[in-house]
Amino acid sequence: MWNVLLVEDEAFVRRSLRQLVPWEAMGFAIVGEAGDGREALALMHDCSPDLVIADIVMPVMDGIELMKRAREEGLECAFVMLTCMNEFEYARQALEYGASAYLLKLSMNVQAIEETLNKVKRQLVRDLLARSRSHRQPFESVYRDMWQSIAEGKAALWLPTGEEPGGYGRFRSVAIVSFLHGTDRFTPETFLELGIVSPGCRAVLHMHSHFGQTTVFVWDPAAFRPQASRCSIPWPAVYARPVERDELSEAWRRVLRTMDRIWYEGASGFIEADAPDRLPAAAATLRWDTEREWIQSFEQHKADELQSRLQAGWKEMAERRLPMAAVKETALRVDRILALIAGETGTPEEEYMASVSHEELGRRLLSSAERYALKYGDVNESATGHPEIDKALRHIRRHYYDDLTLKSIAALVAMDEAYFSALFKRKTGVTLMHHIQQIRIGAAKRLLERTKLPVAEVGERVGYPNANYFIKIFRRWTGTTPSEYRVGTN
Repeated sequence: MWNVLLVEDEAFVRRSLRQLVPWEAMGFAIVGEAGDGREALALMHDCSPDLVIADIVMPVMDGIELMKRAREEGLECAFVMLTCMNEFEYARQALEYGASAYLLKLSMNVQAIEETLNKVKRQLVRDLLARSRSHRQPFESVYRDMWQSIAEGKAALWLPTGEEPGGYGRFRSVAIVSFLHGTDRFTPETFLELGIVSPGCRAVLHMHSHFGQTTVFVWDPAAFRPQASRCSIPWPAVYARPVERDELSEAWRRVLRTMDRIWYEGASGFIEADAPDRLPAAAATLRWDTEREWIQSFEQHKADELQSRLQAGWKEMAERRLPMAAVKETALRVDRILALIAGETGTPEEEYMASVSHEELGRRLLSSAERYALKYGDVNESATGHPEIDKALRHIRRHYYDDLTLKSIAALVAMDEAYFSALFKRKTGVTLMHHIQQIRIGAAKRLLERTKLPVAEVGERVGYPNANYFIKIFRRWTGTTPSEYRVGTN
């Protein structure tokens, strides 16, 4: 909603304006009326109008002087002037001082007013977006770092209090609304059309998007009316009413954690963020052992076991109330790993973004895993023609991240260690440990290329729990460190 102040010394003209125009339907709200320019100027400081519709000729202070004084005092609202046919010279002056338009009182009709209001609204939106872009840069890294901190359950981050131009110091308050819209297009114009906020002529609007969820920050809003939306929305939207600048981190944490709850429970429409004492505690990630069991079941072609374990893991996530973003990251990571094992292209990230509930995301991951399983069979295994060596190769491929030794694998195929070692090299052309390292480093390279896992965790996942030893082996095979390799491939 854009706030409007009506300034006209004739009461019946103000009344006619109120009755002629479907203000709310057009996205405007009349927040005050005044009978002269002096009264209007005082009201402008109190109600922060976005648009002033003012008569030009008025007692005490006329409309031209009102506009000049408003500009001098830093009130950057739009003006539409009301004039009579014989006051055209005044109207010309008003346009020179920056009025958006003027209306002739004697021929005023609904169509003319609505056309003028639509023109003004487009101007207000353009000005807001331009102002927001000019103030965006100092906030980019803060939004990113703060989101990561909240998503991982770490201590809150606080905004600096500097008064630098374009920085945080110029703002007093911020309102927050977060939308779980999936792959639906969501723009600043989409948000403004909802009509839940009156940005005002000094506000800026920022958006931060991640995994199909967009959080909108309105800095110094003129008014916030979450129950006044003119539109129904198909997604859940969680809001926090305006808070002081240094309360941003805590307010956003409440919004995100409330959205996490809705992610599990299901809801749509506008929902106020839970109070701090109602927020559930949350673990940031799923245990690696759980993911490892899923992957192991897949590699061993145990479809029923994989389905059972996935369902159990999904239930565990719901019980522990893991943050939605962490769940989506887990699903996407597991999808990529299973696809790599099967030699398939992973499910597009957009499909996981589109999931607007925990249950839906679980079904999507299970469906992808079943599809990969159809492509992943013994035909993908290296065949030497020797049953015991082929059995050993399959075991290594499916358990490369376990503690594999010559003794354990020779026992698996019921052979003497020395005889098995010599036979393995004769049939494959490499030693057993050489082959194991090949498989592990290949898997590590794929994880470094396709995921953002820390280097130490990549090493653990491919069978090297000691990070330093993993880096040493990786360098021996590739000539570079894992971190250097990741930078070079991204």
